Amino acid sequence: MVAIAWKRSYRVIPTRYPTVSIYDRIIDSRNFRAILEIEALTNPRIREEAGDYRKTRAEDAVSGPGSTPVMASFAYSGPSRFSDGTYGVYYAGRQEDTAIAESRYWTEKFLRATNEPSIDVDKRMYVAVISGKYDDLRKKTMSAKVYDPTSYDVSQDYGRKAYEANRLDGIVYKSVRHKGGECICAFRPRLVTKCRIAKYLQFRWDGQHITAVATITDVRS
Repeated sequence: MVAIAWKRSYRVIPTRYPTVSIYDRIIDSRNFRAILEIEALTNPRIREEAGDYRKTRAEDAVSGPGSTPVMASFAYSGPSRFSDGTYGVYYAGRQEDTAIAESRYWTEKFLRATNEPSIDVDKRMYVAVISGKYDDLRKKTMSAKVYDPTSYDVSQDYGRKAYEANRLDGIVYKSVRHKGGECICAFRPRLVTKCRIAKYLQFRWDGQHITAVATITDVRS
């Protein structure tokens, strides 16, 4: 276990990533589940907009200004390295290059699988503060299968046990896509704070590979 206080973490997502503005509009996070349950009974648009908010423990949820990119990560989480998709997580890199490398890998995989022609793909980079107590795999002697580049069977089982134990706030580990990089898997949105857009990026896909990553707009102060 290690106490984490990353003043800057980085996450890169597509610009078409769902903008769940409903979380920004609910001021008290203690009320948002009840409000969404009632509204979703008759409004399918709200169900689609809000995602599966049940993937977050009630006591860990956040709402109000700036909460959208954090809660969207949890509500729209699918299967990933440390989650089987039944609960939400927030992934980020400790370095910008790590976040870009992680996003680049998955973007290439998707575009190759869908046989996309040459295209420019727009992305957003978020920066956030992440804190809490985490299971630290960076220096542990772990089974190589936890870091398997293609199979998540072992790592998902490991993550599920850690999540269900509910004693730690997530997992910090070595990046698989960026040598020397570090990543974090946060279980609690309330520990991801001051999240904001840092820059807009563009990934250039030539039909086989992403050949370049360009900064379109840097919005950091």
